[in-house]
Parts: sequence; structure tokens; C-alpha cells
Amino acid sequence: MWRFVSISLLLVAGCGVYSLSGGGGLPGHIDSVAILPMDNRTTQFTLTQELTQALADNIPGRLGLRPADEGSADSILRGEITRYDDRAVNYQPDPDGPVIFQRRVDITISIEIYDVREEQVLWSSRALSASGEYQPDQGQSETDGRMLAIDNLIQLIIDGAQSQW
Repeated sequence: MWRFVSISLLLVAGCGVYSLSGGGGLPGHIDSVAILPMDNRTTQFTLTQELTQALADNIPGRLGLRPADEGSADSILRGEITRYDDRAVNYQPDPDGPVIFQRRVDITISIEIYDVREEQVLWSSRALSASGEYQPDQGQSETDGRMLAIDNLIQLIIDGAQSQW
């Protein structure tokens, strides 16, 4: 069933911003993926665990692969968190301090899917960036924005990896 869903998604995907080697998709011998913890160049230390867990929960199934450990996987997803920013995007100046209506979390990563057998990168993006907006005046927090940004990053990874299938 997952393979059918993955194939269906592949037929409608089409974003040429990323690089995918080979003849348009993951090679037939790629059945499993190991998700390695991301290196983190930011001061947001919990981001490593949050992003790695989200990748592990979503990437294998959505790419039609089974999760595996690094020693037995056909492919490896690895990367680095290169930027994290949380800033106000909609606010009103006030003598007592600005009133913030909306904030945006931006996360940028460098990521690749590596073919272990052929020892080559199958897909990569050096500066994949996604945002998540939240409204502090409505009880939302930076965590809400960060989770939205992570969800958006995962979708970009899926779209990129499937872009030439």
C-alpha cells in the first residue's frame, strides 16, 4: 500500500531545485534508510532531537523505505542545521515596547541522502530553508513556530527526493 501511495506521490511531484543523481529516483536496491542525528551549528540545542525525531517518524514511510540502523541501511540521510532564527514579522511600535502580533521561525539545513552500496550522494540540498509562523498574542509559542518549520522542512525533503521520479 505504501509503495502505491509513494508512487502516486512521485507522479505528481515536480520540483527541479534540488539534485538527484541517476535516472530519476532512488535506485531499485534502496529499500532502507538510516536517519542520523543532525549536526547543529545553532544555539537551539533541542532542535537536533526534535528534527531528528521528526525525520525518523516521517521520511522512511513517505519515501517507501524501511527504517534501519547505519550499519545495515541501503541509504543514509544526514545533514547539518546551519541556521535558526525567531523574529517578529508583524508588530506595532509602542512606547512601552512593541506589541508583537506575529513571529516567524526560520530553519536552514544542509542535507543529503547517500547510497551506501554505490558510495554516492543520491539527493542533496546545501541550503534548504523553511519557516513556521506563530501568533504570541493568541497564545502560540516559539515551539509552535518551530514545529511548523520542521513540518515544512520535511515536506521539502520529500518533494526534493521525489522530484525526478
